[in-house]
Amino acid sequence: MKVQLEQAELKEPEVIVRGDLSSNEVKNIVGLLSGKTSFRKMFFYKGEREYLFDLKEAAYFEAAKNGASAHIRGEVFTVPERLRELEAILASKGFVRISKSVIVNAEYVASVESEFSGNYTAYLKNNGGRLTISRKYVKSFKKYILEAY
Repeated sequence: MKVQLEQAELKEPEVIVRGDLSSNEVKNIVGLLSGKTSFRKMFFYKGEREYLFDLKEAAYFEAAKNGASAHIRGEVFTVPERLRELEAILASKGFVRISKSVIVNAEYVASVESEFSGNYTAYLKNNGGRLTISRKYVKSFKKYILEAY
């Protein structure tokens, strides 16, 4: 998804959406802009099945070849959206980017530990493993945590 912002002297904001108007992505954008949806649930895919989960159940998303992988309850599901699209959708839902290839649900982060390299390690709750917070994203991660919580 490409996002372009322009400063203009208008009485009210104007939004133009170009693309396949029947796609789920466009429907989600229109719903979000109109206030009709809050993106609490999302479809996740595994094999030929579609699963519906609350977003808060996803521990983290990581980049994959055709979209992204979602880690939910110890299982891996796929979503067609790319990480940068998910980042825009999920930023207001408690998710924050921690590396070029990972967006984490801040609620799942139990603790963080600095490394000699400048990176941090994020330890997930319930023995959910650990993720690397790239030094490029450490500052924005901390800012997000302090502002959101």
